[in-house]
Amino acid sequence: MKKIFILITLLFMGCTGVKVKEKVSSDKAEKIFIVKSSKLHLNDGKSHIMDAYDPFEPLNRRIYYFNYQFDKWVGLPVSDSYKFFLPQTARTGVGNFFSNLYEPISAINGVLILDYKAVFTGIGRFFINTTIGVAGLFDVATLINIPKRELTLNDTLAVYGVKDGPYLILPFLGPSDLRNAGSRLTTFALNPIHSGSLETDLVIKGVEGVDTRSRTDFRYYSLGTPFEYEVVRLLYLKSMEIRETNIKKI
Repeated sequence: MKKIFILITLLFMGCTGVKVKEKVSSDKAEKIFIVKSSKLHLNDGKSHIMDAYDPFEPLNRRIYYFNYQFDKWVGLPVSDSYKFFLPQTARTGVGNFFSNLYEPISAINGVLILDYKAVFTGIGRFFINTTIGVAGLFDVATLINIPKRELTLNDTLAVYGVKDGPYLILPFLGPSDLRNAGSRLTTFALNPIHSGSLETDLVIKGVEGVDTRSRTDFRYYSLGTPFEYEVVRLLYLKSMEIRETNIKKI
């Protein structure tokens, strides 16, 4: 119990920026320690629990709080109303419609990384769902065992060795990084639905955002920890690391 108490104390001190100096003999070099940068490290010398390239952390934290306020007063009320007034079948159709729009983008990225299975899957799913599935409202391709194979520009850049860059919190969108933010912007520009009016395009994107939020269980400041920012950052970075590893294995 004493060791657990000491570990928890060190974790809290590391997350609050308290610097601790500890002399470690050569035979104890594998023990837990806190480095000068106030990042907690584990005893294998490689795992860094709270370590992250987050040079814009003060700004990111402000945007994170802004997103919380926006979600509290706008995002959740709108998405809850969306779920209340629109039946599940209709919401599924809306989600399928927007999901179908990204199939050609997956196919293009498949070409770029020479993943021909993703190319034919993306083209096939888009053709089937757009025609038989009535403009993508019905996911017929999945029903006939053609599973979705999602590839983004972020995946393509990762395959070619482009670094993810600093961690970012994007207004309204949440956790990201420099590479992924650029990928999202490019994807928005490549979206096949363009009305010729930026305002209308943003409204369409807003509807997609409402649909996405209605299917997302995350609630700000509901994790029961004063270090939610760090936890969310860790989960995002680890999820992207796993995704990148899986893409490169293909």
